[in-house]
Amino acid sequence: MKRARRSGVEAVRRATLPGALALLSSCGDEPGGASPIAPPPAAAQEPGFVDVTEASGVRFHHENGANGQMYFPETNGSGLCCFDYDNDGDLDLYFVQGGSLEGNTGRPPPTSRLWRNDGALRFTDVTDAAGCGATLYGTGAIGGDYDGDGWRDLFVYGLGRNTLYRNRGDGTFEDVTAKAGVGDPRYAGAALWADFDRDGDLDLYVGNYVKWSLALHRTCALPPAEKSYCHPDVFEAEPDLLYRNDGDGTFTDVTFAVGVTRRDGKALGAVASDVDDDGDLDLFVANDSTPNFLYRNDGKPGELRFTDASESSSISYDRDGRTQGCMGCDFADIDGDLDYDLIVTNLAMEANALYVNDGGGRFDEQAHARGIARSSLLDFGWGTRFLDFEDDGDADLLVVNGHLHAGVAAYDASQSYAQKAKLLLNDGKGRFTAAGPDAGPFFQQAVVGRGLVAGDLDGDGDLDLALSTNGHDARIVERRGRGAGQWLRLALQGSGKNRDAIGARVDLRAGSLAQRQELRGAASFASWQELTLHFGLGNATTADPVTVRWPDGTKEEFGPLAAGRTHALVQGSGRAAQ
Repeated sequence: MKRARRSGVEAVRRATLPGALALLSSCGDEPGGASPIAPPPAAAQEPGFVDVTEASGVRFHHENGANGQMYFPETNGSGLCCFDYDNDGDLDLYFVQGGSLEGNTGRPPPTSRLWRNDGALRFTDVTDAAGCGATLYGTGAIGGDYDGDGWRDLFVYGLGRNTLYRNRGDGTFEDVTAKAGVGDPRYAGAALWADFDRDGDLDLYVGNYVKWSLALHRTCALPPAEKSYCHPDVFEAEPDLLYRNDGDGTFTDVTFAVGVTRRDGKALGAVASDVDDDGDLDLFVANDSTPNFLYRNDGKPGELRFTDASESSSISYDRDGRTQGCMGCDFADIDGDLDYDLIVTNLAMEANALYVNDGGGRFDEQAHARGIARSSLLDFGWGTRFLDFEDDGDADLLVVNGHLHAGVAAYDASQSYAQKAKLLLNDGKGRFTAAGPDAGPFFQQAVVGRGLVAGDLDGDGDLDLALSTNGHDARIVERRGRGAGQWLRLALQGSGKNRDAIGARVDLRAGSLAQRQELRGAASFASWQELTLHFGLGNATTADPVTVRWPDGTKEEFGPLAAGRTHALVQGSGRAAQ
């Protein structure tokens, strides 16, 4: 049965805060000042999630270069980056492009594109003026402030020379790849920014996928198709990269010296999270049809040192000890025990995996018992996010889907190329059920989904969506109307060069609810997420206390904080906490 499934695949296969904080804090005299969010105007609009791509002005068509040769990279498409590049307090979008894998086609190559948010869910393409139109065959992009100057920079990765754009702060970017030393040309499938050594700046992890070039191209076949995409087993894995930020605009490759030594992974997802609650960020890597990795961070402050805890954490395989075709991933506390559980999306007929944390960094795969496996068995999962879409104080789950092969329906009646996204609602105890029709018309719309970001794109306090696709148009999805639950949002500003406070942990109490979230940009598939934390409060109208454990390990309390607002929390302005 496993072999049959694999044969089928072969046939297919911060808001940094200077500008944002100025806007937020102007509404309050005290640290943690808040901005009230005006309720959206009443209108006879369809509730739930609604596709507003046409009205948004976003016109981005992903080109995978498919020309019948079945080149392996054509199948994966690309992700996107959601970040405030111009510090005006709203979220801009960067969509990552593919192109021709055969090189010169006689016309200019397509480029990745930056879309500036002009408010009210309207976007303008500013790529050419900004100077960040990357031309590599892209997988994804991440938007962290690596040099600590208050402006978010952009790292674009994929097949070809990875590219680092430094944000000049005047609306333009400078290609500093050569100076920084991060232009590795191998096929990268995942990347993230994180301060692994707690020295105050952001280090860079790049998860590589497989060895592939035109010279290494292979064709595979599955009757009745004479030619099909090969399974990733056909190609050799590429080792990953970990770059230490040297604090002067350059990076040093320290991968093997610090214990990131596995060579058998084919990375398509990565998240940095403190899974064992010891105060530093560990590294999880979702690999395609090879064991997943968990590197436990054992370094002291100022030191990079990892231990391979992949097998001991029980996170490498499914319940039957098999590898899976893993793509997207995300962490959240799904069951209210204040540790981080993990979702990993997989290919069709494998079902998405849910690893529940026992509190010490060991996991138990419980997708069947928690209501996730059955709903995802026929889906080909990619981008995914745990977020409280109901504002009731627990983490719901969103997954976007799409197959690898445009012609899959011809040989597998259970499959289609475009597939519907799924929204699963949490019952508060970590069990999930599919949302009903009131989730909105978007969930009745089939797309060839790949990357997914969720954030407040229109500034009304709820979570909107942006999706990238493979070989199709990007989608912008507005959340209209909301549930009865209260909410608040937290924009953190850290000290030192890590101004977005990536890696900070927030504990929040609101009424009877106790919640914990972690600030991390990388999640989903090949995508960088909004850095403002969104909390549903249920019936509570205030949160008190709100305790932040900053990336350097210091703790502060804030509160009471009123619901219905975005609060700016600045390191050093709260009450000292133990």
